[in-house]
Amino acid sequence: MELLPMAPRDLVRTTAGVARWSVGTAVFVAGLPARIDALLLRTELLIARVEEVTEGAAVVAARANAVADGAGAVVTNAGETSETAQNLLAVYEPMALHAAPLARTFLDELSGEEIHAAIRLVNNLPELADRLTSLMPILATLDTVSPEIHELLEVVKDVRQAIQGVPGFKFLRKRGESKENGED
Repeated sequence: MELLPMAPRDLVRTTAGVARWSVGTAVFVAGLPARIDALLLRTELLIARVEEVTEGAAVVAARANAVADGAGAVVTNAGETSETAQNLLAVYEPMALHAAPLARTFLDELSGEEIHAAIRLVNNLPELADRLTSLMPILATLDTVSPEIHELLEVVKDVRQAIQGVPGFKFLRKRGESKENGED
């Protein structure tokens, strides 16, 4: 390629323009390593920050998974509790509906004194149970003792009639009564 002849003045201008451009380019190129270093530093800081955010997100995700697992356990437990409650309702609801009028009558008729008496009775149940347990063998023998007691009463009745028939018994009885009363 052949250069067109230029006037020296134009040549100087062109050369000066090329020189300015070359100097500008050289300054730009000379500053590139510093700019690249700054860009690399910013990129490294950005990568470090992205890694921190990623690690934080992993921690948050792990916590969210733990919360989700806990929520799942709560839901499972609530389901089991609900099923148990439904089973209990199925068993006890008919009884409760049947007993409700009786309970209402019982509560309407019950006084404060009766409630306190019932509480005292319940508080004394252990002692009452112990005493009744020790009394049971005696009560079991009453059916065999009953005829003997009846015979004993017959004998006492006969003795009383015999004593009343003894001459002077009325005098002795009056004298005994007066001694009991402090008369003499």
